[in-house]
Amino acid sequence: MIKKNVFLFFILLQVLFLYAKNDKKNTENLPLLNTKWVLTEISETPILQTLDTAFITFYDSYKFSGNFGCNLFFGEFTFGKRRIKMDFIGATKKFCANMQLEEQFLKIMRNDITHYYIEKNTLYLFDKKRVVCKFEGQILKF
Repeated sequence: MIKKNVFLFFILLQVLFLYAKNDKKNTENLPLLNTKWVLTEISETPILQTLDTAFITFYDSYKFSGNFGCNLFFGEFTFGKRRIKMDFIGATKKFCANMQLEEQFLKIMRNDITHYYIEKNTLYLFDKKRVVCKFEGQILKF
């Protein structure tokens, strides 16, 4: 009887340990690099997800690329603890039916984005005063 209780105790302990370990993973922040950041909000306006959803990805080669919702864009960046400096280099120039989101996103990318903050799977990009873009992260698989 004692052996059975000890055995059940160790099984319960293992289950609790695994649960705690998995729970910890869910509270960790996604990394800035090598994560696809899908645009969910721009200037406090929610974004509807479509086939050509706007996104940005920062690579460990200090380059970034993404989609404005129609055209592709790319550039280089440097970053430190919550600071980020993005050097927007270029984009494709095809015409799409609705260019409003694209124009707004492009304007923000060309203005001074000064810092970022990641909370779990959400990336916030700031100008000098406020949040200008909010993204939801998806880890890239290589």
